[in-house]
Amino acid sequence: MIICLAQVADVLGTGIVAGAFFMGTFAVHPAASRLEASPHVLLRQELIRRLAMFLPPFMFLPIPASIAALAFCRPSISWGLDAVGCALSLSTIGITIAINGPLNRRIASWTPDRLPSDWQDFVQRWNMAHVIRMTVAVGAFLCAILAMS
Repeated sequence: MIICLAQVADVLGTGIVAGAFFMGTFAVHPAASRLEASPHVLLRQELIRRLAMFLPPFMFLPIPASIAALAFCRPSISWGLDAVGCALSLSTIGITIAINGPLNRRIASWTPDRLPSDWQDFVQRWNMAHVIRMTVAVGAFLCAILAMS
């Protein structure tokens, strides 16, 4: 089997994103929900600030990587799986831009000592979108791996 560097970059990017979202869904957010309101929001604000610097490059990496793999690595990848994986990576970005990003900006603007009365509704909406985004990201990761077979 010939290893395509573009496909390796696709697996790397999708794997880091899927892993980060998976850990958030099953570890960080359930733990945060056990905190009182103010520490819960402070934790979310810190996560928003830190992950906004770290995750975007890895979210965008699979797009050019999978397109390059489709263009230059045809004999060593499964074209259909790689195309589906690219579409799922684009969907992950779309969910982030349309739902999680705007909610992140709202949550980041809150004062933890004086939260809006409906703050939990926004957190619940964010969590629901995140579970969908995590599922899509894991799908993209699986496609990237399986496309190499």
